[in-house]
Amino acid sequence: MTHQDGFGETLKFYADRHPDPGKRTALNVQYTYSRSGRETLSVEMVQIQQAGAPPDWGSKVIVQLTQGELTAFCSVLFGLRPEMKGSYHGDAHNKGVAAYNNGQKGASISVSEKGRQLHHMLQPDDRLDLGVFALRRLAEGWRVSPSDAIALLRQSAWMERNP
Repeated sequence: MTHQDGFGETLKFYADRHPDPGKRTALNVQYTYSRSGRETLSVEMVQIQQAGAPPDWGSKVIVQLTQGELTAFCSVLFGLRPEMKGSYHGDAHNKGVAAYNNGQKGASISVSEKGRQLHHMLQPDDRLDLGVFALRRLAEGWRVSPSDAIALLRQSAWMERNP
């Protein structure tokens, strides 16, 4: 994790050796604030053109999660829901984000802008790292401890399954 001037902590993942060019991506997740001042995350992704090459961060797609999307994102990363999707992001309302729980295989994160889609596959260890990182941000926004935040996510998932 790093801290960049003017922004919060960041966590980066690279799939620069992935055999599928569509999944050869770099993922940067960063602590940010919404326009209303709420704690959230920005998800940035860029395609890596050649195996082993550095990513061109100038061509990245950035999507900032809403408070509800951050909650759903954490739930997916901890295996409490199968997927989350967010759309109509950005000034032109042409960006989207999705996360999928792939069980023991990890998780996948997708972002889109103007029809361009990028995908990043997270191994189980990376999924846990990102889950903890995102959960800390959710807990900050809720003004609770991370252990309380995960307990609330579990309770919410239980209530959805047992109406």
